[in-house]
Amino acid sequence: MFENPTKEFENEVFKKVAAGGRELKQATFTHCSFESCDFTQCNFTGSKFIECKWQNCNLSLVKLDGCRLQAAEMHGCKLIGVNFCRCDPQFLSLRFAHCVINTCNFSDLELKNTLFTDCTIRETYFINAHLTGADFRNADLGGSTFHNADLRKADFRGALRYSINPLTNKIQGAKFSRSEVLALLDHFGLILE
Repeated sequence: MFENPTKEFENEVFKKVAAGGRELKQATFTHCSFESCDFTQCNFTGSKFIECKWQNCNLSLVKLDGCRLQAAEMHGCKLIGVNFCRCDPQFLSLRFAHCVINTCNFSDLELKNTLFTDCTIRETYFINAHLTGADFRNADLGGSTFHNADLRKADFRGALRYSINPLTNKIQGAKFSRSEVLALLDHFGLILE
């Protein structure tokens, strides 16, 4: 696995790879897919993932310093303690569905129209993030922090346990479910009866 001396992989399918803790620096993956792989604590510094897909993979505690994630799709993956702020921001494009995203950091990133659908996103930071048009439908956002975030036209329908202060975030045109929208008033100290 990953024995290619040039560290360039194209149109490859990697299944059930156990690469936890490995150094996978400066590698290039183009149109590759990863299925049920364990990359816990891998070091992807300087690597490039171009139009790659991850399905049911563990990417917890991966190092992404200077890593290029371009049109990256993750479905059913586990991402704990991942600092996406360390990625190369120039081509950053992500899609998440049915993932567990806990104690991660997306602060200061340009994430327009990013999908986070049906994900559990707990204790995660979105400080100064540009999330215009992002899709958080049916996400559990318990303990996640939105501060000075641009959430205009974002979709929070069906989302749960979010805490978004309308005074410190831009929320014009954002969509919320009627049953959960009262959470936006929590920051005003109101008593609702």
